[in-house]
Amino acid sequence: MALFAEIAKAGTFTKAAEILGMPTSTLSRRISDFEDSIGVRLLHRTTRRITLTEVGARYLQQIDELIQQAHAINEELDSEMSSPAGPLRVSMPADFGAYFADAHFREFHATYPDIRFEFFMTSVLPDLMVEPYDASILLGDPPAESRLIARRVGTVRQNLYASPAYLERHPAPTTPSQLADHQCLLMPGADPDEGWMLRNGAETARIQPRPLLSANSQPVLKQLVVEGVGIGQLSRTFAAALADAGKIVRVLPDWELQPRALYVLTATRLLPARVRVFVEFLLEKIRPLD
Repeated sequence: MALFAEIAKAGTFTKAAEILGMPTSTLSRRISDFEDSIGVRLLHRTTRRITLTEVGARYLQQIDELIQQAHAINEELDSEMSSPAGPLRVSMPADFGAYFADAHFREFHATYPDIRFEFFMTSVLPDLMVEPYDASILLGDPPAESRLIARRVGTVRQNLYASPAYLERHPAPTTPSQLADHQCLLMPGADPDEGWMLRNGAETARIQPRPLLSANSQPVLKQLVVEGVGIGQLSRTFAAALADAGKIVRVLPDWELQPRALYVLTATRLLPARVRVFVEFLLEKIRPLD
């Protein structure tokens, strides 16, 4: 269709072939094949020039608007793939959303001011093949059967913390097994029965405390730890300022919870510019995330 329109506009196969950047013989053959496939002659050919048949003239008039629309769509797609602009829709856990807003959002927005943000806070991994998200942030490894493109952007390291007031009432544990005697505040994982996996160098200990509370929100756990409710798991990022101020204390300081990987997932590697720069920004800024 587009080749026929270009020939009609140029007036000769030679000129059209120069514009299209292909051999004249190839262009002529493709138009002949097209005419044969539709069973209609569109062009009158002479040694000097070509003219449209009556059917060819009507066909050109009918396809002209379609070709203009196709050009407009292609220009829009080219712009989307090359210019970081438009809506960026990302699903993410609420904790990561709070971290990104506090640590990185202002810089990212200043670098790419034409991007509009639509962040959706959820702990459930959406199906990016069918749901209207450009990307998704996942804490933990993607499902083995996932068809999504996963890029690891960092590692979240967590420790156990308690308030000084709590430790005054309950002597601090000196071994992981003693956590069974404490009020514990857990962040649920993929397996609700997995408990805590603690590491001290090459030594490991899996503990399954009876949780006083389980919540998929670090701000909630942090507040309860500060108020002296129990021993809770917090990432180093969330705990740092409070630990420096002496409001919370690391428990079992030689041990840490098993680190969890942080991924950004997309449905394809062929990304619009607004999504590509977001992924590249995460890869640059967040590794490693503690």
